Amino acid sequence: MPAPEVSRRLDLPAVAGVTLCCALWGGNAVAVKFSVPDLPPFGCAALRFLIALPMVALVCRMLGQPMWVGRRHLGLLAAHAFVSVLQIGTFNWGTSLSLAGRSSVFINVHPLVVAPLSWLVLGERMGALGVVGLVSAAFGVAVLLSTGMQSGGALTGDVVVLLSGAIFGAQTIFQKRTFPVIPPATLLFAQYVVAIPMFLAYSAAVEGFDSYRFTTGAIWGVLFQGVMVSGVCFSVWMLLLGRYQANRIATFAFMTPLFGVAFGSMFRGEAMRWELVAAGALVGTGIFLVSKDRVEHREGPALALPGEDAP
Repeated sequence: MPAPEVSRRLDLPAVAGVTLCCALWGGNAVAVKFSVPDLPPFGCAALRFLIALPMVALVCRMLGQPMWVGRRHLGLLAAHAFVSVLQIGTFNWGTSLSLAGRSSVFINVHPLVVAPLSWLVLGERMGALGVVGLVSAAFGVAVLLSTGMQSGGALTGDVVVLLSGAIFGAQTIFQKRTFPVIPPATLLFAQYVVAIPMFLAYSAAVEGFDSYRFTTGAIWGVLFQGVMVSGVCFSVWMLLLGRYQANRIATFAFMTPLFGVAFGSMFRGEAMRWELVAAGALVGTGIFLVSKDRVEHREGPALALPGEDAP
């Protein structure tokens, strides 16, 4: 894949593409809420990955990237697949216990993990704006956690989604360290192939296949997750990263929790309470400031999607 053009400004098609990606990911928690009453969390994730697999394979072909890794990287691939199972599994599980809008905010706290790990592992130094961004995101989380019961949240679900966000942050650094030896599309496709049996094995042992109910809501929810999030969103994001600087695109990720809060209200009838809107705005502001602030950055491989495991 060609290197991103560092000086290229985001034109209207690029802004539209980034906005589409943020909107689709913002709707992911809503789709999970439609699925998990009838499909167990880990089983739902397995079906999502199965649906997305052909589309990710097509992206591999379009970008000229292989669909498998060399033998010496199989252990690394297995580690990525395991982390992916933890991240998506905990997100689905936590979302099933909470509200879609709250999950959309909590999953996007990953900059709180990415920023310090980037400094420790990747040697990326953060300036004053980044620190302000982290404080803003942390304050947003505190606001939402402190009003959990009043706004319809469940402490267990909120904490599990927060854990998923922390795992995603660590996963992002893990991916950035891996991309020099395994290309992004290759890693995602091969990771899906290995993760699907892991999801199914856990689901069979703990959730039970007899708990699966393929209702209309569950089917549409899984299709959205597989086709629109893991398929379309990933494909558009990868094409954008081929033409534009990753940090310019990542700046727009602040829209993701805002879309999540709005979609939770529109499609799930969740109350648009002040603390939910405030938390979404604070976390979104934090993401924006952190993305804008990298004052010393060793240009590396493309970032993963805003909130997606890979993208």
